[in-house]
Amino acid sequence: MIRAKHQFTFQGVMVATLLMGAAITASPLIDATGFPLTSILKGAVGLLAQAFPFLLIGVLVSGAIAAFLTRDFIERRFPQSLGAGMAVSLAAGFAMPVCDCATVPVFARMVRKGIPLPSAVVFLCAAPIINPVVIWSTWFAFPDRPVLTFSRVGLGVPVSLAIGASFALFPPRRDVLRPGIDGGDVDGHAPGCHSPACEGTYNAVGGSSAPELNIADSDIPTPNAPAPDVGVMTRCVAMLRHAHDDLFRVVPYMLAGIFLASSIRVLWGANPPEWLTRHGVVLSILIMMALAFLSSLCSSSDAVIARGFATVFPTPALLGFLVFGPIMDVKNVLMLTSMFSRRFVARLALTAVVVVFIAAVLFAGVVQ
Repeated sequence: MIRAKHQFTFQGVMVATLLMGAAITASPLIDATGFPLTSILKGAVGLLAQAFPFLLIGVLVSGAIAAFLTRDFIERRFPQSLGAGMAVSLAAGFAMPVCDCATVPVFARMVRKGIPLPSAVVFLCAAPIINPVVIWSTWFAFPDRPVLTFSRVGLGVPVSLAIGASFALFPPRRDVLRPGIDGGDVDGHAPGCHSPACEGTYNAVGGSSAPELNIADSDIPTPNAPAPDVGVMTRCVAMLRHAHDDLFRVVPYMLAGIFLASSIRVLWGANPPEWLTRHGVVLSILIMMALAFLSSLCSSSDAVIARGFATVFPTPALLGFLVFGPIMDVKNVLMLTSMFSRRFVARLALTAVVVVFIAAVLFAGVVQ
């Protein structure tokens, strides 16, 4: 039986808290040297306040998927055809009001549960671009330019489908999940364990998370018999424990991305350096995509930041920023790397770069 060991995680939280306290205490002295540490810390706190509620929603949804959606249910109910599966994922992305940092744990859980990779990738890419919260925030940021809101959604849908289709046309040759990350759930089994006696003892994080069911040997059904029923309270407890594990795995990577984003925003100011702005449309698109990747903004608030670039960059470049950032940025890469193989993350990032760039360039060709 595999047991979860979180003592290092809690030790890490304590060390991080002490380091943060030391940084806050020393920030006035560091500011005196000319490095704006106080402004960076304030910006990081602001970004964390924006991102954490959505991350919490994401890990709760992820835990609910782990606890309530069994592999058997998914195999019976989820569409078997590629097109229908992508359509369902697209609809789920539209209906789920979460930002990009919240979709990563949900995406990981979908893959662990056996949802086809192309369909899960469509959800990962589409959810932070086309959900109602992001649509509203984009409209709020650009009330005088509604074309940006419609264009963001209009590009987000085909871009997500194209990235997902690439994984259907050229499936990965190896398992995309990192070793030790698999799809255990309340009703499922640990990898390599096909006995109901293993139920509830394995968590995809790499240890025990769901409560043990204490099934006696005499209660073990034959291989063809259904698994024992699990109560609602047991599933709710398992959901919270799965959410706890996902949260503690994702938060360190999200914090690293947030501090990097805050540093870039403070050191560069409200607008990018002048040498970045004196270029054509194609290069402007690449520049804004790079800014989106490095700044690691929450997709529910990135339109407000894009508004600050509206007088400097053309509309296609702004769309590159608004479409690419939610799919792939520093914090998303770090979070994905904690759950998936580096080969898969690198391929996903490269595919997103190519597809979003082509889409923005085609948009520029249409509007000009």
